[in-house]
Parts: sequence; structure tokens; C-alpha cells
Amino acid sequence: MSAVGRGGHPGGRLAAAAAGALGLRNLVLVGFMGVGKSTLGQGAARALHRPFADTDALVERRAGRAIPAIFAAEGEEAFRALEAAAILQLTRGGGRVLATGGGALGRPGNLEALRANGLLVCLFARPEVILARVGGAAAAARRPLLAGGDAAARIAALLAARAPHYAAADLRLDTSDLPRAAAVQALLRLCAEGGRRRGGG
Repeated sequence: MSAVGRGGHPGGRLAAAAAGALGLRNLVLVGFMGVGKSTLGQGAARALHRPFADTDALVERRAGRAIPAIFAAEGEEAFRALEAAAILQLTRGGGRVLATGGGALGRPGNLEALRANGLLVCLFARPEVILARVGGAAAAARRPLLAGGDAAARIAALLAARAPHYAAADLRLDTSDLPRAAAVQALLRLCAEGGRRRGGG
């Protein structure tokens, strides 16, 4: 029996059910900044005994600088090209948990690459929750896509613009009112129940 399947406690059984539903596919977390993609992705990866990868982190390692510096020096399009290359690298194999950048689905080809061997779960949260999670208005202003104006209004506008892309995900999970541990369990339950209906196992 695999490591995921050992142990009779409910959390272990839930992780085993999620792993079985996913099969060899990647668990791909999409959604806006501040919804919990990296945090919940790491928690789910530990529960599933799978490697975790974050496309933003891979972009920064490859570029040798932080994402705001990439935006400042080369602009958003250069960042999106680096992001697309990171997605192609990380989707060559299965059995991972992947966290993507908030705008990743807006570039042609990324959705197809992620979906080819992955179950896409869109995490979402209310705009005011997102603003609080990114550190409030002052901290939000230091993020390239939220700088220059009212951060709350920018969040609302970006959420509206990206809604059609996020709607392409297989499953959705509202993280607004969920503590981290409960959110990880909810994510695993969603995978176990929804993943099997979408071709896993």
C-alpha cells in the first residue's frame, strides 16, 4: 500500500481517496492572488505525498530576480512568456501539485497545457478577503498588477476580467472563510468527489 493509503484516520482515508481520483494527473490550483494556491497546494502535496511546484517560484529562479523586478524591467508580456515556459516544463509529467500565477490562464496555450494532464481547481475568495490577505492597500500597491490606484478597485476589475478564464477550471472552492487546515481538507474532499467524475482513478 502507498504512503497515502496508510493509516485508518479520516484524513488519511480522504487523502487516499483524493489520490485515487487524481490518478497520475497533476492537481493544478488556479485563481487570483491571495486565494491560497501556494499555501493549500503545499498542504495538499504533503497529504498526497506528491511534489509541489509553484510557477511563480520557478519563473523567479530562472530569471534570477523577483517578479516585480521582471515587470519593472521588461513588462508583463515578458513575465507571461517566462510563466508559459514554466508551465510547459512542469506539465511534462504527472503526479504533482501545481500552483499557478493568477493570470496564467489568460495566455493562449496555458490552459491546454495544464489541462492535458491535470485536474484544475479554481480557488476563489471575496475581494475584501483577498485585499486583507495580500497585506492591505499599502502592501497591495507594491504588487505590479495592483499598483497605481485604488487596490480594492483593481482587485475587483481584475477578478471581473479573469472570470471567464477561471470558469474553465474543472472544480471551484471558496476559501474565504476557511482556516488553512479546513481548506486543505475541503480541497482533498473536492478532488476525491469531483476528480473521479472527471476521469481520474
